[in-house]
Amino acid sequence: MQTLLLVVTLTINYPVVAGNKLILPLENITEISAGFYQTRGWRHKKRIIHGAIDQNAPIGTPVRAVADGKVVGVYSMSSFMKETNRTLRRIRRKRAKTWQRAKKRMRHCRCTHRIRRKARPPWRSGIYLSVKHKTNKGKVFKSQYMHLSKILVGLGDKVKQGQIIALTGDTAIIDNPPHLHFQIRYKGVKRNPTKYIRGLTCSKQ
Repeated sequence: MQTLLLVVTLTINYPVVAGNKLILPLENITEISAGFYQTRGWRHKKRIIHGAIDQNAPIGTPVRAVADGKVVGVYSMSSFMKETNRTLRRIRRKRAKTWQRAKKRMRHCRCTHRIRRKARPPWRSGIYLSVKHKTNKGKVFKSQYMHLSKILVGLGDKVKQGQIIALTGDTAIIDNPPHLHFQIRYKGVKRNPTKYIRGLTCSKQ
């Protein structure tokens, strides 16, 4: 009796915006250092949703708009530093004028978990921006770029695919290497960016 093997090929229909498929947010960087799903716990390993991808990159690496869209959210450096100083006060540390000085004080504290408990959610993303896109099929989604060092566009600006909209950084990153935390949201729900952008490869989960 012959065994019939059925091979199923999964085809991902990548979204198209203004006639183009989405591009990599960091040019020529495809490797993902932290995937959409992660495994935590050394004894009872548990798979959790990270909700985004992380891509390691030196501070100041250009960040590109993955598609044509409109900037709908900006968390500026000034807003981030105000919250940073509130957090420093809560952990009984002196105020700082720059993030690098604040980061040194937070690292010296060696209390990353306590810092994250004391800080409000916007702060944990560092300075970031959100861009709204509309696909050729009329579906609206957002791309979000976090832990930036500088934002080069303003709220309400229209951006073109490939336009440099920000520079990578390490804002709100205390112990890990500088990286871009990249999110896709559709109907308010976090989606796996690897199903929106072709070519992303994960080095670890």
